[in-house]
Amino acid sequence: MPGEISSVVRRFRVALIGDSIRMNAEPFLRKRLPSDIDVYAPPTNCESSRNVLRHIREWVPVGAFDLVHLNCGLHDIRYDAGRDRPVCTLDDYAANIEAIFAYLRETGATLVWATSTPFDEARHNGAKASRRYAADLRDYNARSVEIALAFGAKIHDLHATLARRRLEDLWLPDGLHFNRAGCDAVGAAMAEAIVGAAAAHRSPTAD
Repeated sequence: MPGEISSVVRRFRVALIGDSIRMNAEPFLRKRLPSDIDVYAPPTNCESSRNVLRHIREWVPVGAFDLVHLNCGLHDIRYDAGRDRPVCTLDDYAANIEAIFAYLRETGATLVWATSTPFDEARHNGAKASRRYAADLRDYNARSVEIALAFGAKIHDLHATLARRRLEDLWLPDGLHFNRAGCDAVGAAMAEAIVGAAAAHRSPTAD
């Protein structure tokens, strides 16, 4: 009838952009989200900030999503076998995520930036041909948070959340990826961050 208020509520659209940590946690995340939140994620590992910057317009078109939960970093700090520098230096990483954030601001979506997850340096570097260093992770996370805040992003400190857990019970033997319990912990933390950010997005005056 004319003037009648529609009972149809548009579903809240979320994009997940991240590496294999995101991919492995996604099933545990999805089961925790309310039914009015739709989640999209690329079917591939988004890898480094360089790769995210290359594909972000494809993965997150303007106007397509209400919220973007984003992380990159673990692939940036990786030293491939035989290389004496990481995939992305800290300055390159900062420039890449600045460009990513600048684009995402144009999309109108709320941005949630997640810090990169902890790993066991000795176990990881002993199990892999590539290398990662905890000091780099600390520096890249710190720089990313500074930049994210400058762009008005909400910070999901996933690193801190997991660091409070007994990580030995959550890691796979490579000391980087997570077992089922670890993926469940990551998914639960992501779901909590998304639900909270979605509520703030829907009721901006509540902040």
